[in-house]
Parts: sequence; structure tokens; C-alpha cells
Amino acid sequence: MICLSVMIPFFPTEAAQKDPHPNSVEGLSAIGFVFSITAFMQFLTALVIGKILPHSGPKIIIILGGMLISGSIALFGFVNRIDDWPQFLGICYALRAVQGVGTAFELTASFALLFGIFPASISLVSGLFHGFNGLGFAIGPALSGSIYDQHGFLLPFIIYGGIMAASTAAVMVLLPGDIEIEADRKSKDIFMAALKLPVSALWLATALVAGAAGGLLEPGISPYLRDEFGISPSHVGLIYLLHSGVFIITAPLTGYIGDRYVKPKHLVIIGSFLHGGALVLLGPVKTAGVLSPALWRSTLSMAIVGGGLGVTQTCLVPGMLNALYKAGFTDSVELHGTAAGMITGFFSLGIGIGPLVGSALTGAVGFPDAAAMFALVLIANGFAFIAFSVYECIRAFVRKSGSCNTNADTPSETTPLIRDNQDSTGV
Repeated sequence: MICLSVMIPFFPTEAAQKDPHPNSVEGLSAIGFVFSITAFMQFLTALVIGKILPHSGPKIIIILGGMLISGSIALFGFVNRIDDWPQFLGICYALRAVQGVGTAFELTASFALLFGIFPASISLVSGLFHGFNGLGFAIGPALSGSIYDQHGFLLPFIIYGGIMAASTAAVMVLLPGDIEIEADRKSKDIFMAALKLPVSALWLATALVAGAAGGLLEPGISPYLRDEFGISPSHVGLIYLLHSGVFIITAPLTGYIGDRYVKPKHLVIIGSFLHGGALVLLGPVKTAGVLSPALWRSTLSMAIVGGGLGVTQTCLVPGMLNALYKAGFTDSVELHGTAAGMITGFFSLGIGIGPLVGSALTGAVGFPDAAAMFALVLIANGFAFIAFSVYECIRAFVRKSGSCNTNADTPSETTPLIRDNQDSTGV
């Protein structure tokens, strides 16, 4: 994640300088798609990687992902030397697509591996996993913005590509090569079956919405903060550091609570409302005319966005697995990998849609109003989970009442025909 976030503080501004029609809707959308294409490739790759894992094992998938990411990140540092606008965009799209494939390899294989090792603490593992991802997003923009201010465009990508290559080499040496994932024949139709389940469709939609709202910030927040408040890329990176820092704290805490006290489907309601409410205040909404833009308020909103996203993202895979368990799927590592791949895929699809739609809306109505539109979708998603929870409570109550009446009047196949004295007296 540290490699994917390297370009957030400065790339939109650098790309706009090469655009023959800067600040146009077409130009902003083209720059937004540089961020989106990575997520789209993650979506396409993650949906099939769960089927490959049982045959290849997680280690080779993680290593291949690291190699793809490190090579494409390092090469991306040279794109600013291309002056022709169409060629510049084409090379950016190609390299970011490769990064998306590599990221899907790493995330899905890592999820399946960790869930297989720690099956009793899936929510906590999910929280810690997302927390370290958030740490990458925190370090990435903060350091890359500072390096860019001091040394220019190339060096941040070379440094981060080298870090990724070194971590891949460490995986090759330290991760055992005999880790296997057994295929489960019953889970081969998980994807299509899950799409037919209303509850799992709700979780996939939540992943899509949360990803889109998160992806909105990648191309939009840096130009907005710099134009509105005149701050430097390094300062933008520090605001992202706060945003990701809150995410880092929130994600594992949510995982701990989700494993012990509160169900993921209830926690995701809190996350959706926090995320949506913070986006409304991020600008704030200029058309409302209630609040004037303030750097402190935007900074605080970014922190709350990190907390809301941390709660929601941590709940996605555990919630999806719970839905599949209730639908009758057997617990297996391949089930974990497939569920993680589906959630990662739809979350990535959302991250791809977010910059694309967000850039178009920003060009049309401005970033604050664009953020408010995404906020409405998040809040609506929270109400959808409230409605589903109420529906489940009503259904459980009806079933319980019906089963009680049936047991009282009609003996089942397992009911003893002759009760002993203790039963007959009720003692």
C-alpha cells in the first residue's frame, strides 16, 4: 500500500501541467482514470485469484505480485519525461494496470493465508491486516510529498520500488514454500451463489461504496487543499498521515470488538455514518452556504474519514464470510480466499469508480459538493444495513414463535414418546 499511495500528494498537479486543456472535465477525468485503472485491474484479478491459490500456493502469488508492483512503481518515475499528452496517459495507464494486478495477487493471497492460520480470529486478523495497509497509506504520501519537494518527481518512485523489491526478496527467503491450500469442491460456485444471496450482495455493495468514497480522495483532495488553503505537497502528505493514522488505530480495534462483542453487520452501520458525515464537512458543501472552508475542519474531517473507513473495511470480509456460512458453505481456506477475493475485487472496483466519477463531478460542481454526493450514498448504505438488521430480528422472532407453537402441539421425530417422571412434573 505504501507504493500505491506514493503519487497522491503531487501527481494530479504534475499531470495537469501536461494537459493541453487543464481543469477541464475531460482532463480531470483522464487524470482520475490513472488512479482508477489500478483498482479496476485489482477487481478483475481478485475475482479469479481465489481459484488459482489452491494450485499454486500463496507464496508464489505473493512473490509475483511483489515483482509486478516494484517494477511498475520504479518505471513510473520516468513518465514525467513524456511531453505528449496521449503518450503520457497511455504509459501511465499501462504501468498502473500492472500495479493493480500485482496488488490483487498480494492482497488476496495474504488474506487467504492469514485466515487459514488464524480461523478463530478472522475479524482481528482483518483489522490488523487493514491497519498495516493503512500504515502504508500513512507513510506513503507523507514521505513521498517531502521527497518530491526536495528532489523532484523521480526519486520517490525509485525509493518505493526498491523497498517493494526488498520486501519481496524477504518473502522469498522467510516464507515457507510448502504451504498448501486444499481445494474444496463445494466452494467452486461460491461467486455465482453469493451474488444470488441478498445479504452477500449487500456486503459486496458496501465494499463498492466504501471503496468509491475512499477513491474519491486520491485525485481530488490534494488539488482542493492546495488551491483552497495554499499548502505544499508535504503538508498534504501530513494530513494524509493523520487520516491513515486514525485508520491504523481504528481497524484493529474494530477487529477486536467484532470478534468478541459486536457483529460486523452492526459495526458497518457506524462506519458508514462516520465516513459519510465526515465527507459532508470536508469541503464543506458550498451550495449549502452554512460553513466556510477551514483548514482545521478539513483536517479533522480527514481524520474522521479514516476512522469510518477503518471500521467499514475491517468488517467487510468477516461479514461476507458470516453470510456464506449461514448460506450453507463449508469452512475452508479456499472459501476464505474466494470471499476475500470478492470483497477485495468489489472494493477495488469502488476505488476505481471513485476517482473517475469524483473527477467528473469535481469538474462539474467542485470537490466539496462531489464529496457530499458520495456521503449521501454512504449514509444510505448505513440505513440499508439498519433495515436488514430489523428484518432479520423480525424474521427470527417469527421463526422462534412458530417453532415454539409447533413443538408444543406436534411431536417431532426426535421427541420421546414416553417422558420420565422428571419431565412430566416439570422439575
